[in-house]
Amino acid sequence: MEHGDGMPEGVPRRAGSHRRPGRRRLLGWIAAPVAAAAVGGGELARRALAAPAAPPPASAAPSAGPAGASAGHAHAAPAPAEPSPSPVDLTGRRWSDAAGWGGAVPGSKSAVRIADRVLLDVDAAVGSLLVEPGGSLVFAPGRSVALASAGSVEVRGTLVLAPADGSVHALRFPSVDERSFRGGGMTVVEGDTGLWVTGSGYLRLDGAAKTAWVRAAAALKAGAIELQLAEPPTGWQPGDELAVTPTGPPDEDDFSTRYDLCTIRRIDGRTVTLTAPLAHAHPRVAVGGGVTAGAEVLNLTRSVRIEGTPRGRTHVHLTSSRRADVRHAALRWVGPRKAGKETWNGTPVTEPVLGRYGLHFHMLGDASRGTAVEGVVVRDAGSHAFVPHASHGITFRSCISHDTWEDAYWWDGPTDTRTPQEPSDDIAYESCVASRTVYEPVPRGYRLTGFSLGAGTGGTARDCVAVGVQGAAGASGYEWPETSEGVWTFERCLAHNNLQNGIFVWLNARHHHTVDRFVAYHNGGWGIEHGAYLNDFDYTSGVLYGNAAGGVAVHALGRDKGTVFDGMLIDAAGQSDCAVATAKHQLAGTTVTIGRSRLTGYRKAGVAFRAAPDGEPDDIAVLDCSFGGNEVWLDPQSPPPTRIVLRRAGERQAVRLEPGAGKPQWNAAAAPVAVDGPPRAVSTPSIRLADAAAPTRRLPV
Repeated sequence: MEHGDGMPEGVPRRAGSHRRPGRRRLLGWIAAPVAAAAVGGGELARRALAAPAAPPPASAAPSAGPAGASAGHAHAAPAPAEPSPSPVDLTGRRWSDAAGWGGAVPGSKSAVRIADRVLLDVDAAVGSLLVEPGGSLVFAPGRSVALASAGSVEVRGTLVLAPADGSVHALRFPSVDERSFRGGGMTVVEGDTGLWVTGSGYLRLDGAAKTAWVRAAAALKAGAIELQLAEPPTGWQPGDELAVTPTGPPDEDDFSTRYDLCTIRRIDGRTVTLTAPLAHAHPRVAVGGGVTAGAEVLNLTRSVRIEGTPRGRTHVHLTSSRRADVRHAALRWVGPRKAGKETWNGTPVTEPVLGRYGLHFHMLGDASRGTAVEGVVVRDAGSHAFVPHASHGITFRSCISHDTWEDAYWWDGPTDTRTPQEPSDDIAYESCVASRTVYEPVPRGYRLTGFSLGAGTGGTARDCVAVGVQGAAGASGYEWPETSEGVWTFERCLAHNNLQNGIFVWLNARHHHTVDRFVAYHNGGWGIEHGAYLNDFDYTSGVLYGNAAGGVAVHALGRDKGTVFDGMLIDAAGQSDCAVATAKHQLAGTTVTIGRSRLTGYRKAGVAFRAAPDGEPDDIAVLDCSFGGNEVWLDPQSPPPTRIVLRRAGERQAVRLEPGAGKPQWNAAAAPVAVDGPPRAVSTPSIRLADAAAPTRRLPV
């Protein structure tokens, strides 16, 4: 954790310093005293905007410490969902004009400082770059241009990459040495090469808008050269790189890693022709509840690119008091790692560098409110992809994390299980994808997740997808972690083909939580693994299909009102012995209710009661459910339950189950018992999952 002033021990802090890319290099500062030269005509004239806005008042600046982002304090109302972009000036002098640099254009070993307005009109390379307050560097919109920097780029003024359609803007860091990274800090750290937006700096990334992902309209066969999509995508072009997600059942080898990476040769409406055939089959899966899911086809190409290299990963770090605009950009080879202290099977294990993530909003408090991150791809990342750490009011819409180490969507966890996590309020994940999330080493990937639903209020996760998350016990597509309780609106999210679970809850909750219309299919563990000890959750109208361990594992009992699974369709699809199973309960609590649900496709019993002998006994009510075979099974090793009540759908009388031989198929005796409330009909879920990512748009000009 980065507490106080954010600086780790042993790292000197020099406010306002601009670091150079190497101790022994002789780099001269290249000033920019020449008056701005007018650049006019065509696209530039059409896109010309006003001069940069003045920095916000001091009251808008974030606190340097955790207190400025603590939960429960009064904060400003959220900004409008689509605030106006900050204005940008496109009338700067040209980078290629040697006169503007005092006679010589900077080169690859130059430490460049920009204090006026500069338009990047040619490919360029520098040793490092500082954009001073009041200065700006704008990539020429009508040209494809790239800037390579050996050292960090720090933005205290304005940096804009916003190419016209058909052009590409790239910021590259080709010389990153991950061994030099220190991590931590609230200011630029020497050797931690990346893009830093500090002070009142303004970052605008705004590539061509395109549909982030679309589902396949039909099963995709190995060897196929064409993809039929459920909707015609916007903005897809020949040459774009696609990732096709795995969808096969968990009893197949490599079910969670069968991705296809492919390239578009031609596109015509909903038909995509590839440059090479698919290596794997990607079946379309009828999971029930109105859901038939095809593979997600993720477009990984954007016309704004920030890149390290496969052996030298960079990062983007924002501590600015001004709201950033980050849209339709691809961040590749980001998230550096360093040598850890452990080995695995004799091989050194690496670990992430603290604070050096793909896209990191660092302790901005309310200054980040109104930020929209749209259509952004973070791929080939050695650490977390999207991190709104103690930063409020950020919407992530139609973003993609693909091939990421560590939890993909995340913010800093607590230092231990007794310390609360710093909250990030009003965070929204809309139509976002966590795809192929991994850990080093894989067997140590406990609790790895695509989306960590952390502390704060007003969080939203809607229409998101978690697929291909690897990891060990407790790994999942979505996690509610302990000591990090957030209040989330969670609707219509999907988890499939994850190595372990769809959802993993390990929370002793103070609040009531609702999970609405969740779909989990073909995961290698449970559709939902629900712990820790005591909490109150409502799972409503969800569909759990073909998960290898079963539909639901119940560790936790209720805290106050109890946990309820209502109107669920749990179809084991022949993959597991039971649809629902109880596990060890650490503490005695209130009743968990499974109501109005349909349980089918299992091999032995709809609900298996397996509370461990050294734990607390079961307290479960199974009411008004239909079954596709034997209803229940009491494990003979379990302690006598506190209460197990069963009322089958269509029956008025409930029975209480106790260990005994009354019903051999249940391994239980049954006696009539009264329950509150009259019988209710089974409720069949009806879910409409989106066939494509939510639309995004470019900023107005």
